[in-house]
Amino acid sequence: MQLRPRAYRPLLLSLMLLPASAYRVAETTIEVGGTITLTTTADSRPGKDAAGRAAYVGGSSGRNESSGKTEFLDGATVVTADTSNLVDGTGPHHGAITLSDGVDGLRCSWKGRVTTVVGADRIPHSTSVGTWTVIRGSGRYAGATGRGTYTGRFTSSTTMVMEWTGKLVQ
Repeated sequence: MQLRPRAYRPLLLSLMLLPASAYRVAETTIEVGGTITLTTTADSRPGKDAAGRAAYVGGSSGRNESSGKTEFLDGATVVTADTSNLVDGTGPHHGAITLSDGVDGLRCSWKGRVTTVVGADRIPHSTSVGTWTVIRGSGRYAGATGRGTYTGRFTSSTTMVMEWTGKLVQ
């Protein structure tokens, strides 16, 4: 018995597609972290949030210094945009942060809380804590997802130092 060449086509096609359907790209999870020193931009000012409440509307810029288990965006340029609803220096804040090194970078959303305590020296000391989540990546981080935490402290009225850690999945 002789099979016609057409009868082989569906069989050959299904055999060729079988390995492709089982193929899956392995994801890599890396632990990342850093220290970001930010300086408030000149246009940061009191304003109003979307609901019309008094809010601090601002931004800052600086550099990231990698400190995680894996070197990550060391020396990257950092830009933030944020809104804070503070009463006596304490309250919620949220915004977006971009870390970029050429075409490689991440854009993340973040939210947390600022706490201000007046010390015995009568100087206010402000700290912040919160979480961050990757919105999108570019370059070698395109398609990345991830999240983590941050803590920060003001070292002057215009400078904040933020320590951050988390996991990035690529």
